[in-house]
Amino acid sequence: MSAAKLHDELLTLLLAGHEATTNAIAWALYWIHRTPTVLENLQSELKNEGGNLTPIALTQLPYLTAVCNETLRISSVAFLSFPREVAAPMALMDHPLEPGTRVYACIDLKHRRPDLYPEPEQFRPERFLDRKYSMSESLPFGGGVRRCIGDVLAQFEMKLIVAQILSHYCLTLANQMPETPKRRGVNVAPASGVKMIVQSPAER
Repeated sequence: MSAAKLHDELLTLLLAGHEATTNAIAWALYWIHRTPTVLENLQSELKNEGGNLTPIALTQLPYLTAVCNETLRISSVAFLSFPREVAAPMALMDHPLEPGTRVYACIDLKHRRPDLYPEPEQFRPERFLDRKYSMSESLPFGGGVRRCIGDVLAQFEMKLIVAQILSHYCLTLANQMPETPKRRGVNVAPASGVKMIVQSPAER
């Protein structure tokens, strides 16, 4: 790529995806603090293994990774994939599709299939420790050759920020009302913004 093209791609990664990553982090903090056992397990991992790790090694911690994967499953920041346009007559699961038809994958419905994710409404990071899901089963960033170009960077940022927040602050949800998703452009965000009370460890 030319220098100008590389510059444009980097700006896309850093700027265009920041809102989706921010929403994912908000959802992660919400689910972690709605599920006490998850908070305890994650804090234990960060305390016992994360203290002296480099940022890259920190983001490879298994339970932290599982928590972030489960967050992206249960609270997809995008409900639909980018569309694919049918180029030639075809059938999809016995449904005839004509050229020009746009087809979308519903990420949220895929992530709530009980045959893939037993008890799909439960926040259970352990499912990502017990099983490795294929790219057609777990697709928070879409799939195929048009999978989101920023997926690796977004996951790195998400894990690093969640780990740093939980390592340096004690948080509690400002209220226990269930959080609901709200469409904001192409992204899906927590409707109330996940309000939390923040304390340093010394204040507790």
